[in-house]
Amino acid sequence: MSMVVTHGPGFVFTATVSLVTGTMFLMWLGEQITERGLGNGISMIIFTGIAAGLPSAIGRTLELVRTGEMNPFTALLLFAAAILVTAFVVFVERGQRRITVNYAKRQQGRRVFAAQSSTCRSS
Repeated sequence: MSMVVTHGPGFVFTATVSLVTGTMFLMWLGEQITERGLGNGISMIIFTGIAAGLPSAIGRTLELVRTGEMNPFTALLLFAAAILVTAFVVFVERGQRRITVNYAKRQQGRRVFAAQSSTCRSS
């Protein structure tokens, strides 16, 4: 049953204002989380949305297997793919490159300092 009776300009305006306002509030909330030092706020909000929907998605998948609408092997492949994708994302996110930075020799007054080399990490 449709919740929207008429799709006129009033509905379109109200829906647009509601969606934009909600998005602006979430952006502000994400900035507040980031400023308080709790992590990347927007990423945390996105992760929370995904994590909140995960139990029901797993339950629906198991229900499909139980009723025979999905092959158990397909469900296992689906769960394995989700774990592999998550592991790959963590691996790429945590990856670091070591970059060698060479500093030229420098002179301050009569003193000459030798060239130096150091390694910094880049993600």
